[in-house]
Amino acid sequence: MTTQALGTDLAAMRRLNDHAVLTTLWDASSPMTASQLATSTGLSRTTVETVLSGLVESGLADSEQLRPTRAGRPARGYRFAADQGVAVGIDVGPHGISGVAGDLRGTVSAAHRRQEHDLSSGEHAAAAIIALVTELLDESTTASHELVALTVGIPGIVDADGRPVKTTVVPDWLTSDIDAQLRAAFPGARIAFDNDTKLAALAEIEHGSVGADETAVLLRIGNRISAASIVDGRVARGAHGAAGEIGALGRVAWPEAQQRLAERAPDGLEQLFTDSAAPGTEGADAVTGFAADIADGLGALVLAIDPHVVVVSSSIPGASARLAAALGSELAGRSLFLPDVRTSALGAIAPSVGALAVSAASVKEQLFAREY
Repeated sequence: MTTQALGTDLAAMRRLNDHAVLTTLWDASSPMTASQLATSTGLSRTTVETVLSGLVESGLADSEQLRPTRAGRPARGYRFAADQGVAVGIDVGPHGISGVAGDLRGTVSAAHRRQEHDLSSGEHAAAAIIALVTELLDESTTASHELVALTVGIPGIVDADGRPVKTTVVPDWLTSDIDAQLRAAFPGARIAFDNDTKLAALAEIEHGSVGADETAVLLRIGNRISAASIVDGRVARGAHGAAGEIGALGRVAWPEAQQRLAERAPDGLEQLFTDSAAPGTEGADAVTGFAADIADGLGALVLAIDPHVVVVSSSIPGASARLAAALGSELAGRSLFLPDVRTSALGAIAPSVGALAVSAASVKEQLFAREY
């Protein structure tokens, strides 16, 4: 009985040591020596060397001979082997798909790509995802082109386990079971789904539009209008993954507002927002009217969570700044405390960037669940 307890304690200690070294290597921007790792982790050099031997043998760490800084034997440096696989983030909707690939730590390894397609059917959407992921894997600059983790952003409600459960935008996707098709195409990968706007909100946090402890509303305007809530620097999900989905309330009438805006843009929305730069023009009036049409829904979200900031993001060139200014004026009469209204740091690529971050986080979670 005593021997079994001791063995359990030793195994737990080994896992803690492994995780301490691996965490330090994961966060390090340059190779670290065994001595540096011992100092950073508080472990003995002998323990660190034992852990490093296991990590190198398992392929999780690489070693290299460092250039000596003074006379003597050059030290060996160790780094997390982030290029031994690929993480991918995809953003897909009924009108197109975009994606970005990174190494296992989430550092971009293939340029962001966007393709316009009619993807309203689940069969076409699954085929487009598989094709784009395959292209990104081929283009990745990592040593290994093996897909380790894939996160797909969709216009729908996704539960806490990463499974799509409801969508009014692309209902055929649920009956087509895109999840099963992706798992068949990439059997070794960790695959999950998430709401595209929540992924965009995560990306805005990580890339600076929203501060680490700020409460915010992200408003995305493109082929549809959607919103996400951020509370104390974390994306709010709610009990069923539906937090922030105020557009589902019919009285908000965001689709009708978009239709009215489109009717006032005979030369296209991009041209309308270009024309709106001049006050008193029809373009300026159209943007002001659109802001008024959607402000009640946005105002309800603002009153619900009392944000520091509202981030406005649009896939329409030139639209974000114009809409931010117009919405700031509209919110003045719809909020008790007027939030700072900002434009997105990322724009249309935010969902796929957020999806890549989730994929990298899942890689880390998977690695830390292993025993080495």
